[in-house]
Amino acid sequence: MSRTPVPRPMSDVPDTYALDYQPGKIVYGADAIASIGDELAERDLERALVVCGRTVGSTDAVMDPVRDGLGDRLAGVFDETTSEKYLSTALEGARHAQELDADVLVAVGGGSSLDTAKTIAALASYDRDPEAVAEDAVAAESLSVAASGDPLSIAAVPTTLAGADLSVVAGLKLTLDPDERPVGEVPSGGLSDGRLMPTLLCYDPELFRTTPAGVLRASAMNGFDKGVELLYSRHATPITDGTAVRGLRLLQSGLPALSEDPIPDDRLAEAVTGTVLVQYGLSTPDHYRASIIHAFGHGFSRGYAAHQGEVHGIVAPHVLRYVLENADVRLDLFAEAFDVSTAGRDRAVVVDDVVEAVASVRDGLGLPSQLRDIEGLARDDFPGIAEVILADAFMDAAPADLDPTADEIVGVLEDAW
Repeated sequence: MSRTPVPRPMSDVPDTYALDYQPGKIVYGADAIASIGDELAERDLERALVVCGRTVGSTDAVMDPVRDGLGDRLAGVFDETTSEKYLSTALEGARHAQELDADVLVAVGGGSSLDTAKTIAALASYDRDPEAVAEDAVAAESLSVAASGDPLSIAAVPTTLAGADLSVVAGLKLTLDPDERPVGEVPSGGLSDGRLMPTLLCYDPELFRTTPAGVLRASAMNGFDKGVELLYSRHATPITDGTAVRGLRLLQSGLPALSEDPIPDDRLAEAVTGTVLVQYGLSTPDHYRASIIHAFGHGFSRGYAAHQGEVHGIVAPHVLRYVLENADVRLDLFAEAFDVSTAGRDRAVVVDDVVEAVASVRDGLGLPSQLRDIEGLARDDFPGIAEVILADAFMDAAPADLDPTADEIVGVLEDAW
């Protein structure tokens, strides 16, 4: 049963807050990729290994500008990343980087390539054979950057809107033999270190146009939800409040236009810049501020053929309603982000309008709206999924006064069915 929290006034500022955030340089603009070689030169980085997936690696519309921008700093291309993010793939990339004497990894594509590049950088931070480091990681079911080592520098060139760029964390599957057991049985690991923040982030709108429309729209929902979560994370600060509100306003305007062909220039600019803003301050060495919506997404990451962005689109309105009705969060910030009037209106009505605004973004992206649309999912699965959600590490960033039970999680899933 939900309660009605008393909203805090808009002028309320916490007594203390801290944000230890050190992002790399952000470069945005048409043909921004042309300057990547010069940017690396300013950092005395001379030998770049491009890390990407096979689709990106074989797409001339992406790779030609990257090659031209890097010029004689291009040492090689490792185009073997996959959505599974196996440690074995990163090990192969680390060997390749070692053979080429690479000093910077240029991650091109989506979150999978960015996470794999971070894992390669971590493996390369040790003064011993990367294979031995990887074997130890599998045995310990954990990988970290060497305490006294220097991971390879990373430059990020995103082509999706998932918001995995301004981040010090990476996810990986801890196996050196992917064929040994089914994907769902491979242990997952998290890698986190401030030294893994990209030193350079290059956002070129034209590169986003090369991503298949369905993939781009699904990734955008994942990025959008990071802004939603920043506003109620227990680790929120006035600084992240500001970037999240501005980012969500831009995304509310820009994301629906991703369904147009071609995407209008001004709307694509809003979508890309909004995605940068909603992840600004999200990932720091001490806290990762995504929380319960992402935990719900992870509940479906094993055993179901659904893109994480599609899952986010389905569950986000329902999870947000649950949070707004059961935790003392800043509803006024959500109202500001989605241009919802609060003057003289009951909280319940404002909550309805905020939730509807989030659902409208999802619908504008053309994403599914019901869990029943996920292939292989049955309502009998909900109790097991609820246990996975409750055990997810991202729940640690949920609002401090939110204490969900398994039954409440199942109730949210039933609402989304």
